[in-house]
Amino acid sequence: MAVAVAVAVAVPLSVADIVPLRILETGSLDLRFRLRGVKEPGREVAVVLVDDRSLAALGRWPLSRHLFAAAVRAADRADAKAIVFDLLFAEPDQPLSPELREQARAAAARLPDGADASLRASLNRLVAEDPDGDFAAAIRDSGKVLLPFAFSFGGEPQAEPPDFLSDQAYQQLDQSPLAPLFPLQPTGVLAPLTSLATAAAGLGHVNISYDRDGAPRYDYLAVPFNGDFLPSLPVRATAFYLGLPWDRIGLALGARVRIGERDVPTDRGMRFLVNYRGPRGTIPTYSFVDLLDGKVSADKLAGRIVLIGGSFIGNFDTNAAPFNNTPMPGTERMANIIDSLVSGDFIRENPPPLPLVELGLLAILAALAGAAIALLPTMLAVIAAAAPALLWAGAAQAAFNRGIWVPLVSPLTALAAASLTVLLFRYGFVDLQRRRIQAAFRHYLAPELVNQLAADPQQLKLGGDTRVISVMFSDIRGFTSISETFKSNPEGLSRLINRGFLTPMTRLIMGRRGTIDKYMGDCIMAFWNAPVGVAAHADHACATALAMIAELDRINVDLEAEAVTEGRAFHPIQIGVGVNTGECVVGNMGSDERFAYTAMGDAVNLASRLEGQTKAYHVGIIIGETTRAAAPDWAAVELDLIAVKGKREAVRIYALLGDADLARSPAFAERAQRHARLLASYRARDWAGARAALDECVACNPEMAGFYALYAERIAFFEAAPPPLDWDGVFVSETK
Repeated sequence: MAVAVAVAVAVPLSVADIVPLRILETGSLDLRFRLRGVKEPGREVAVVLVDDRSLAALGRWPLSRHLFAAAVRAADRADAKAIVFDLLFAEPDQPLSPELREQARAAAARLPDGADASLRASLNRLVAEDPDGDFAAAIRDSGKVLLPFAFSFGGEPQAEPPDFLSDQAYQQLDQSPLAPLFPLQPTGVLAPLTSLATAAAGLGHVNISYDRDGAPRYDYLAVPFNGDFLPSLPVRATAFYLGLPWDRIGLALGARVRIGERDVPTDRGMRFLVNYRGPRGTIPTYSFVDLLDGKVSADKLAGRIVLIGGSFIGNFDTNAAPFNNTPMPGTERMANIIDSLVSGDFIRENPPPLPLVELGLLAILAALAGAAIALLPTMLAVIAAAAPALLWAGAAQAAFNRGIWVPLVSPLTALAAASLTVLLFRYGFVDLQRRRIQAAFRHYLAPELVNQLAADPQQLKLGGDTRVISVMFSDIRGFTSISETFKSNPEGLSRLINRGFLTPMTRLIMGRRGTIDKYMGDCIMAFWNAPVGVAAHADHACATALAMIAELDRINVDLEAEAVTEGRAFHPIQIGVGVNTGECVVGNMGSDERFAYTAMGDAVNLASRLEGQTKAYHVGIIIGETTRAAAPDWAAVELDLIAVKGKREAVRIYALLGDADLARSPAFAERAQRHARLLASYRARDWAGARAALDECVACNPEMAGFYALYAERIAFFEAAPPPLDWDGVFVSETK
């Protein structure tokens, strides 16, 4: 009853759209930014601001377009990759009115031939003064300047939007999984002067999306206008920086924007959540006057997107930001958006199917809280009721650190309401019934048994399931020699194994979704696809094995330095890795008193044997034929047809040498062909051909010299003592 009450209260409340809860939710988002901390921005963006110092040096606002032209040329000289203005140039810059310009032209024409040359030159400069033309020329010469426009709302729709605006619209529309919602319905547009817009490399809107609490947390990546969908300036800047033609940028309404190979997530209103890197000043920022004076070194702008905007007293283009109470200039906010788009570091707001998963989890947590409140003593019940809320809060922060905004306030409110309801229900009804039961049974059963009457006795049980998994065994080579160097320092040996080997290897395995089964001294057993299903588990196992071998190079460098410091001999850690794929039983194995989750089966035994064979075949990683069949894209070569100790049937074993890129390389293809000729000649009893192929293999693949030496011994042996006619090339191993 208590469980049903908790779920009935929590689930509807969690999905309700309540404005105060939304405001609290966005406030929790700001808190999560602070808890996450500052993220180091990339080297792709820099900001140049017209600040108070710039105005003091250059004059009152607005500045002459000549100065912006000079800024474009200065950024070009610094080899900026893109120049993005966060300033609207919708009105012409006219130092002289048309009447005064005409009077100056007439006065210059009336001057006699012998008139003062300086006067004539001054009048001609007044006539020719054209800041907008100078700015347009600088934009055109640069070829990498992007300009903003802004939408207007309300009033009559604009009769004739600028013709050039339609060229800025998205050219590709992808299939939309959801129906879009467009809260913004602009009626007009404030665009740059035609001469500037046509000279620019692209245009984008700079309208800000405000949340219900008035804070700008989103950027509208697409806004409908006049039958087109127009992009934001950060999208245009990102596409230009990545060298992508605008007609390759795709738009899936209500879902995402496709920029090259990356999908930028949006909500149904085409809003993109800003992933702020940090407080004001996190993005490199320079003064506009310093750019003009050449005080900003070229290395600070070279190869970057340079955003030019304004931030001075009287300029209201500043907004609240999550990290502190200091407003952030709008241009720096745009820089945060572009940095996120370029790096592909996005925050997804509760993406599908998370809402359904969260609803199910919330129902489970509410049920657990309800059950705990109903069954535990009152004090413990209160603590247990708080546990799901703390668990949800921790999971929400962990998800945010990985780029997912999971709702916090509504679920916590729902859980609190459910817990409070159940507490009231318990106080008014359940506790009364419990007291009656305890009073009735306390003469017959111990208090502990009375309290256990409602407990579930089947929480843990023995047994397992059969499934196909990929199993790995890894063991240190020459561990005895390593141990001897620590005879007088057993703690050092323990630290070496735990910190220097087991810990980094465990991280690699778990980072690739593997399950650590057990540690056996210096040996690790792990498997994939249990208890949680893992697609392409054989590929994960192969990738992990290669990563472990590569990680040892770094580990050995550190261990050698440590050995030199401690004045002892250094023995590099080398490992053998065996990987096999097959059907096993996985589950809780053991006794009624003690058991552990593990895997059992023939595939496990073979993986262990393959790890042992790495010593005999002088290779780092051996995989079984079932693993090779399940992961065919990796660079691997067949080693032998072998019947390992304890098995009658022969299996093909392979040396794993590298990833898919190596497998596709022409050099590896040639090595693999020569290697295959060696095995074919060997199994065909063509000892001369095998020896010739062997020489070619040694020449082109020296890292497998130990393996080829093994085959050289076999060939020499069979030349002296040919195998029987029914010999099938199978090698029978007598060692583990």
